[in-house]
This record gives sequence, C-alpha cells and structure tokens, in this order.
Amino acid sequence: MFFSVNWHAWWIATPLVLAETYSLIDVLFFGLTVWPSQRFEPSPASPLAGLSVDVFITTYNEPIELVMRSANAALAISYPHSTWILDDGARNQMPVAAEKMEVGYISRGEHWKNQPLHAKAGNLNNALVETSGEFVLILDADQIPHPEILNHTLGYFMDPKIALVQTPQWFGNVSAYDPLGSQAPLFYSPIQQGKNGWNPAFFCGSNAILRREALIMKVIRE
Repeated sequence: MFFSVNWHAWWIATPLVLAETYSLIDVLFFGLTVWPSQRFEPSPASPLAGLSVDVFITTYNEPIELVMRSANAALAISYPHSTWILDDGARNQMPVAAEKMEVGYISRGEHWKNQPLHAKAGNLNNALVETSGEFVLILDADQIPHPEILNHTLGYFMDPKIALVQTPQWFGNVSAYDPLGSQAPLFYSPIQQGKNGWNPAFFCGSNAILRREALIMKVIRE
C-alpha cells in the first residue's frame, strides 16, 4: 500500500490513505454487525388476548392538528388498548381536542411551558405513574401507526426475557420518496436486525413497545 503513495504530494496522499483505511475498517465492522441478522425472527406468535397496553403520544410544541392525526391513527389500532397524549407544552387547546376525540390526556403542568428544551424522558416517566398498562407503545407526535402494530409485536413478549420490541421508524409527515433519509431504513433494517442477532439492539426513543415491569425494575436498580 505504501509503495503506491506519492510522497512528493504527501499532504494529499496521507489523508487519502487514512480515509481509505477508515473506510475499510468501517466496512469490516458493518459486515460484522449485520452478519447474524438471519437469526432475526420476523413472525412472532399471535399475542394473547387480554393484555393491557397504553399507547403514549409524546408532544411538546408540534401543531395540534398533527398530534391529533397521530392520535386518530392510534385509536384505530386493532388490539384493545388505551391511547394517551402526553403534552409537555401544556397548551390549553390540546386537552380540549383530546377530550373531543375521547383520548386520554396527561400533562406535567404549566411550569413546563417555558422550558428551553423538551424533556421527553420526564414526560414519559410522569405518564408511567399515571397509567398502569402491562405494555407501553411510545410514539412521536408525527408517527402514524398501522392498525396491526400491536398484533405484529406483542407476540414477542410471550418470551419473558423480552423487554423491548423496536419497530422501524416511520413518520407521517415525510414524503414517500424520503430524499433526506429521515426514515433511516439502513439503520432500522439490516443494522438493528444485526444488533438483534448479537443481542445489543436498543430502544431508539419512540415507535417501540416496552414491558412496564422491565422499566420499573430498571428504575428500582438505579
């Protein structure tokens, strides 16, 4: 490799060799990550009847029409569940819209309105105290779930060791062409499936179902 380097133009050749070396290492690690993805099980058993599920839609300052579109889709989920809007913006119009659609509404109060950053974790933790479902489906305000989402995911939890099922991210307000790659298909398909094969797949903050018991046990340990 070093015999092909033009040392007379080392300021160009050296960065090029480093970039190619990095690219080679990156490809090797990518291949190692996705190698066990064939162990991913795409079709779980049908979920048991009678499981209690809370569907959380987190919001801070998104347009109310956008949030209610997601809430309407959440209501249409075919497996029996409860739908909740978690509003960290504490907007006066939101509880009115939620009541009109017959959706649950939880807010941490007026003092969160003027916070410079939206504390999503605190929003979710507050809702966990206010609800009691065995399982929690977490959605962002602009995510439109398919009606069958729980039918296709709850079956995994028949294994008591399963605490989390992460689904691909899919936003309702992104063009079908997705020119900027907002849906991250590379990450949510081969990379996460490969991580699942190695057993370090992780929660991405939304569009996932979690076992409440596992969340509570994690809080107790911490």
